[in-house]
Amino acid sequence: MHYLDMPWGRMGYTYVSKPGGTPFVFLHGTGCDVSDWNGVTAALRAGGPLVQVDFRGHGASDVPRDSFVLSDLAEDIILLVNGLGLQDVVLVGHSLGGMVALEIASRLPWIKALVLLEGWTSLRAATAFAGERFYGQLPPQAVEQIQKKSAATIARFAPAVWNNFGASVQAFDAAPILARIAMPVFEVFGSMGKTEATRGILAVPDQSNIKMCWIADAGHYLPQERPADVAAICMRAA
Repeated sequence: MHYLDMPWGRMGYTYVSKPGGTPFVFLHGTGCDVSDWNGVTAALRAGGPLVQVDFRGHGASDVPRDSFVLSDLAEDIILLVNGLGLQDVVLVGHSLGGMVALEIASRLPWIKALVLLEGWTSLRAATAFAGERFYGQLPPQAVEQIQKKSAATIARFAPAVWNNFGASVQAFDAAPILARIAMPVFEVFGSMGKTEATRGILAVPDQSNIKMCWIADAGHYLPQERPADVAAICMRAA
């Protein structure tokens, strides 16, 4: 684990240096951490440097005492990637990580492509599916691990700090971002619970640079449930 000193504390990240190839930066979901990408990175057969980041208060990163918002997470990643000297990066974000990736892409020209794994345009998009599909077909032990880690992570924050951050996530709307960015965007969703209304609620614009990718019989936790499928999409983005 590597660390970057930030005004709010230390940010933990992993960095695997590979010569040549496209760099990948992986951004996890709420309550997750860098380890949730292990299956995906193990399945990647090519590419350049691999960076996995723990957001503030997650995994090995310090817990901030002061309030912060979603855009602050984007600034953290921008500082890290610039500090590592990476260019033409593929940002891979799951859930919250996908929302942060969209915020980053709205600001920077060095993004080669986005891979958004149920990285909602807004939180309303999370209502686009029917039935109990959140954990997909993950075994009970894996679901219990996800739930325990998420609860422990949230418990690290002072309630006022976490609630302020949650409000910023609730207010996030990436529709204007998607409408104006030109880089390739892979919008990836599990197909469980998909209905005729799903596509509209997801609010993903019909644009030539945006590719809709459906992973059959999968739920929300795609990096854990279907890492090989996620890795294959990542290689398409590279």
